[in-house]
Amino acid sequence: MPFITRFIASQLKSLPPLPDVDLGGKVYIITGANSGIGLEIAKHLVQRRASKIILAVRDIAKGEVAKVEILKHAKQDRNTEVELWKVDMASFESVTDFAKRCESLERLDAVALNAGVIMKEVERSIDEHEMSIQVNVLSPVYLALCLAPIIKRSSNFTGQKGKIIFTGSETTEVAKTKSLSPSEPLATLDDEKNFMASERYYQSKLILQSLIKPLIVQFPNLLITNVGPGFVNSPLYRDGGAATVAARRIGRTPEQGARNVSFALLTLDKSTDWYVDCGVAKLHQPWLDSANGKLFSQNVWKEALNEFRRLSSDL
Repeated sequence: MPFITRFIASQLKSLPPLPDVDLGGKVYIITGANSGIGLEIAKHLVQRRASKIILAVRDIAKGEVAKVEILKHAKQDRNTEVELWKVDMASFESVTDFAKRCESLERLDAVALNAGVIMKEVERSIDEHEMSIQVNVLSPVYLALCLAPIIKRSSNFTGQKGKIIFTGSETTEVAKTKSLSPSEPLATLDDEKNFMASERYYQSKLILQSLIKPLIVQFPNLLITNVGPGFVNSPLYRDGGAATVAARRIGRTPEQGARNVSFALLTLDKSTDWYVDCGVAKLHQPWLDSANGKLFSQNVWKEALNEFRRLSSDL
């Protein structure tokens, strides 16, 4: 079945309701939580009486507005703490500081790594990476590596496996791979000659996908997956272009997109590299299983780890 057929079928599919579970005692972190999918994930968790939800946001003022909206959905019989913690996914230093702050948590059950950007032109992060590669790939994976020991510690205490849930994209299946260098992945991605605005978001989600399996192997005692939320009418598409128009006409609501992620947060019982329409799925991207794709995945993982280890000696 071609991608467009699967895409349309997925967009038209009715998603199951979230289970009405009690999350009392549990602590969650959501990145990119002040709008769109992240905001809706927080609403799902507060409706199910999570004890603490940490909104990891770049803009505290916007986070305060989101917090008010989230608390409107809290159950009256349970006092859910909603806290705002600053993190800028465009800065490894900010991610490091955030992760160190998380070490003070007595418990951390799961993290939803949801923050993302679409870049229309080349922009470099403070760490000299192309911005969408830093925000959509490197910083989420770095944060996952930093938080994994904290989540594992909680798992040992609660007897329940903790979870690391990434927000991916079905566009992984149509990402162009010609410009991706298996031998020098990060240097090639950071070279502005290889930047195409129409392709980079798709490529960033493909590269994130290539790192999910190594993470699953490294942390067998955690539950890890990458969720395709569908094409969602979210603030990610806010530049007024063709994608914005399409999102408004055929996109899922942010709540529907978030439901995919929240379903994994609530029900995932085995790590899997791809999760779509509230269930385990097969990703149709042959390049990842090709010789070049495997070499790319191996080397981007190695290069990323080398950089992360210069940032944190604990990795």
